[in-house]
Amino acid sequence: MVGATVALGLAQAGFDVTLLERRAPSLEWSDDAPYQTRVSALTRASENILKRLNAWAGIERRRCHAFTDMHVWESVSDAEVHFDARDVQEPNLGYVVENNVIQAALWEQIPDYPNLHLIVGQTPTDLILENDQAWLILDNGVRLQARLVVGADGALSKTRDMAGIAVQEHDYQQCAVVGCVKTELSNQDTCWQRYQAEGPFAYLAMDNNMSSIAWYLPVEQMQWALSLSDDAFAAAIAEASGHKLGEVVEVGERSAFPLVRRHAEQYVKPHFVLVGDAAHTVHPQAGQGVNLGLLDAAALVEVLTEAKQANPEHWDRFAVLRRYERWRRGDNVIVQRSMEGFDWLFKQDQGLKNQFRQWVLPLADQAKPLKRWLMSQALNGREVLPALAK
Repeated sequence: MVGATVALGLAQAGFDVTLLERRAPSLEWSDDAPYQTRVSALTRASENILKRLNAWAGIERRRCHAFTDMHVWESVSDAEVHFDARDVQEPNLGYVVENNVIQAALWEQIPDYPNLHLIVGQTPTDLILENDQAWLILDNGVRLQARLVVGADGALSKTRDMAGIAVQEHDYQQCAVVGCVKTELSNQDTCWQRYQAEGPFAYLAMDNNMSSIAWYLPVEQMQWALSLSDDAFAAAIAEASGHKLGEVVEVGERSAFPLVRRHAEQYVKPHFVLVGDAAHTVHPQAGQGVNLGLLDAAALVEVLTEAKQANPEHWDRFAVLRRYERWRRGDNVIVQRSMEGFDWLFKQDQGLKNQFRQWVLPLADQAKPLKRWLMSQALNGREVLPALAK
């Protein structure tokens, strides 16, 4: 998703771009297509980016769902916080969209740009960074010459490794079990998140009593969760949610992955830059991962476009790439640490912390200016937005 966003944004700005992708996404769609396991909760800033790239219409034509409310509560008390889009005069707090829908909607735009070329099915095997250019060597022996290589190849980025960029890691010792389920009761266009001893559980609102789930467990329970029968899995989900939406009446495909915070020690090298999960991963409990990646993409497009307009011969200078790194690194760190702060605060491992939450959550729920500020920050971004995100 992030790589396609970078490619389209740069092509739209007049750059000559080649997009490498291991597998082309399917652009075919049926309204009764099964729900995918991986979804994203897109913010208004991400919605704006996708609209500016003409991809939003393709998302709406397929499947997406706006959520208007968020309820956050915990299992050891009745304390909760409720966020309502009406409190910030917004029609919603974001959209839940399947990742394959986002990627397909972006790929539909590629034929509109003759300066955007595709190479599908080839894998980079080597990266050579020289003073005035970069070379990317593919597994079929083809050598691609470029003024800039953008690594958007995910948390286990091969291009990052080939560029010799180290990564700081923190293993949360947790996993996320994800999928889509149908519940007895309506989700009320609401995202529900319940904190319990083993970790948070969330329902993310989708259509027709469908919700995407994110169930966070100790990593040693990952295989157990995947091995449950559908009936046992449905019962376990209903219990984890405190039966907030009644019984789980239908279970779709599920998957799971361990949670690790990663942050590249550098985002840039001469003629090379990292975006999205290749640069940073964050605890997914607030759904900010892809939104941060899309902001990376929009910021990089803006920095390179402005540099090219100022001096067409030197837009790829290292000093230009450093502007992008300075713009995005601080915001990504803040979100990473904030998510860890929430994880620490809601972990039910200390009696004093439990008592503190029981006291402070009702106060926070009544503090409307604080809630409005939090919703605005989550929906629209925390600092000066790139032009594509406005």
